[in-house]
Amino acid sequence: MLVSLALPTSPAAAVNLSQWRWLSNLNSSKCLEVGGWSTANGAGVNQWDCHVGANQSWAGTPYGSGYLIYNSNSGKCLEVKGWSKANGAAIGQWDCHGGVNQQWMVRFEGAGDIATLVNVNSGKCLEINGWRTDNGAPATQWDCHGGLNQDWY
Repeated sequence: MLVSLALPTSPAAAVNLSQWRWLSNLNSSKCLEVGGWSTANGAGVNQWDCHVGANQSWAGTPYGSGYLIYNSNSGKCLEVKGWSKANGAAIGQWDCHGGVNQQWMVRFEGAGDIATLVNVNSGKCLEINGWRTDNGAPATQWDCHGGLNQDWY
């Protein structure tokens, strides 16, 4: 791995994909996680109250046209399931293979502490579906629209 294993001290630390960090949704203030601490291929990704667990810890490494973003608990990569290009397609984890469905462009906003993640395959943004704020709300992709449910810090 090409990243540091040091964890940041809070979910609101500046976006830096070269270190383990949490990705907190600006709309809900909840953290992106692999549900149920799963290490299985195909496990779903959702949001939950930030608890500093390894299933909520992510890092990225430059690859292709973007970054491969992988989970500290499973070592698997964040991906759009089934290589889908559709709005509402589910986000999951899978063994890192470098396919474009696992590559994410990072668009920084403001002072660089807010980011939007755009899937290279679909050109759509990672979001919490339906502007939901509840624990377990699924991560999906949708046309980029600049909403807070597509912003991560």
